[in-house]
Amino acid sequence: MLSNINDPLRQNGFKRWLFFPGMAFGATQKWWGDFGTRDFPHEGVDFCLYEGTDACVFEFAVNSAIPVVEDGVVRAVFRDYLGQAIVVEHGQWFDSNKKLLSIYAHTDPSPHIQSGVRLRKEEVIATTADTRSAKAKILSHLHFTLGLVSPNLSYDDFYWNLFRDPENVTLLDPLEVVPLPYHQPRAKIPERFINKSESLVRF
Repeated sequence: MLSNINDPLRQNGFKRWLFFPGMAFGATQKWWGDFGTRDFPHEGVDFCLYEGTDACVFEFAVNSAIPVVEDGVVRAVFRDYLGQAIVVEHGQWFDSNKKLLSIYAHTDPSPHIQSGVRLRKEEVIATTADTRSAKAKILSHLHFTLGLVSPNLSYDDFYWNLFRDPENVTLLDPLEVVPLPYHQPRAKIPERFINKSESLVRF
């Protein structure tokens, strides 16, 4: 969906997403700054870099459009570390009594996005926030979380740590649930993406 609605991805010959060490679900290390240890294991995946034509690596740029993965209802919008996060509740997860939850973090939500709004699959709900001046000095990216929500969870005053609590949300690895082309390089993210000296590199 991301490659379908963002012209730069198509123009750059989008081939697959790249999840460098620290970007995938459950990662315990950072992929930015000092590459140190995260405070908590990564709760989702970070869409940040992708491979295009001739194996060039491109950034998922600031203000890239973000679609919702499935029909659902906005349950919360809250400030996160690098922008705002949108919490969307979907239908029942197969034969369980839990509903699927998707969270889109580090974004600038579209004007119509607020709690209670019903969404259709692939509807644009936000753009990637500009994090270039953030204290973390981190590339703009979409943090995407999937989970199964407890029937007892209240969305009032929803905040980041609520979906770290397994009593509220059972986290899922998005790469095991959502079919998409990706590669996980073993080497850490190229230095030139950290110091912003270039916009693309070759493997």
